[in-house]
Amino acid sequence: MPVGPIKNPLITIKPGAALIEFIVKKVTDVEKAPDGITTLKNSTKKQRPNVVLRLDDVRWLNNYLIEWRKTSDEKFYIHEFLENSEIILPAPEVTPRNPELEARIQKLILQQNSRDYRAMTKNIDSVRKNFPEDTIAYQMKEMNRHLIAVAQFIFSVLAGFMFGFIGIELIIGNLDFGFRLLLGIIFALIIALAEIYFLAKKLNEEDYIITMDALPTKKLHQE
Repeated sequence: MPVGPIKNPLITIKPGAALIEFIVKKVTDVEKAPDGITTLKNSTKKQRPNVVLRLDDVRWLNNYLIEWRKTSDEKFYIHEFLENSEIILPAPEVTPRNPELEARIQKLILQQNSRDYRAMTKNIDSVRKNFPEDTIAYQMKEMNRHLIAVAQFIFSVLAGFMFGFIGIELIIGNLDFGFRLLLGIIFALIIALAEIYFLAKKLNEEDYIITMDALPTKKLHQE
């Protein structure tokens, strides 16, 4: 799916039960503490699961633990608290995919799976062992069809160029050579774009028809 920019690049930490208990019960000096520590310290039991900490809170808490270990027999370390905490990394916003595009992708996946299935079962399934496209006659027919399409494209472009280069002059009268050449190129480009569009559309329709005809309509083997 397409993704957008990251709106919030900050890393947040959802504290675990041990970290929440330590901050609530053991942390006493919160006058210079960051907002996350202060919020968690003053929150109620129902509010605590929704409180998140930031890196500044973790740094302050690490320094607090260093001082704590100097004067207390209880040894707490920041990594022990973070082991049971959830670190939330910044993530880009995911844009839902267009339904029409998703349907097109699923159709292409189905077509590709059908081709793979036919290729795998070709040698073991007597019903579909020989495909028409495996024969030389079919390959020659396809080659001739493509050559005819290419030749038609070339002749159409040349005809458009000759119409712009010679035909306009015959209709209007004498024209400058450069202007005639420009008209020929313009007509040739217009016809070329139109031919490419219709050729691509036709090939896509033929490919879809061939693939849909190849989809199995009934079981070809017994279970």
